[in-house]
Amino acid sequence: MFNNWKKTLMAGVISLSLLGTGYVSHDLISSQNVSAELAAKNAPGHLKKVESSQLDEIIKRGYIRVGMTGDYKPFTYLNPETNEYEGFDVDAAKELGKDLGVEVEFVATTWPTMMKDLQADKFDIAVGGVTRNTARQKSAYVSQGYLSFGKVPLIRKEDKDTYLTIEDINKPSVRIGVNPGGTNEEFVRQYLSDANVTVVENNLDIPHLVAEGTYDVMITDTVEAMLYAKADSRLYAAQTDKPFTNSEKGYMIPRGDFIYASYLEMWMDEMELQGKFDALYKKWME
Repeated sequence: MFNNWKKTLMAGVISLSLLGTGYVSHDLISSQNVSAELAAKNAPGHLKKVESSQLDEIIKRGYIRVGMTGDYKPFTYLNPETNEYEGFDVDAAKELGKDLGVEVEFVATTWPTMMKDLQADKFDIAVGGVTRNTARQKSAYVSQGYLSFGKVPLIRKEDKDTYLTIEDINKPSVRIGVNPGGTNEEFVRQYLSDANVTVVENNLDIPHLVAEGTYDVMITDTVEAMLYAKADSRLYAAQTDKPFTNSEKGYMIPRGDFIYASYLEMWMDEMELQGKFDALYKKWME
């Protein structure tokens, strides 16, 4: 299409040149001028129609509403002592607000209700360790990835040679604690259906319940597993070098808004290019 546009525009230029020499008729001039005008309208970057965008609404209102669960370290954690959110994606959201020139308003959501809350316009963007997948892309727009990870078992250190494979874990005698509504539960339901599974409402409760022996395994992401194993010497993050799955974290916004999505993608590119994602990784994950 780009080459056709160039050819049409060149034809318009040639017709104008012929006009200067007197070797072209009025009909040819009219035809080529119309072609050149059409080519200009179809040129790359030409603004055909101005659409309203949520991006404009955010800037106009002066703040962006950021939905997060607050229960998924190191991406998002609602500190009960300060009643403030903290974590990798909390800092990233503040960078997004700064780039937009607006304030950041954090909105509480849960993994089971996150998609419905986004579609109900309770917030402008969902962040906090959101996994990119095609199921979410059917109902929202999920951005490019900013961090790779996989599902692994968080277990007691004394069991580090016991629960290494799906076959080791997928047994009725193995007790699994999992938080509801997210990709952790999806993985458990799909691959560990023979195990003894308990849904624990608060994701933050599961690691210490594993350490204390209430459960044998917590299925979670490599980053979270390593974080809890580092914080509690009783725990062990298994298979972090060879996770059961390979995925990426991204950000989620309402679908159908090209302007807003384009801005988000460029902002993420700039975060990567300027080393800001690397700085956040060192701060929260190393």
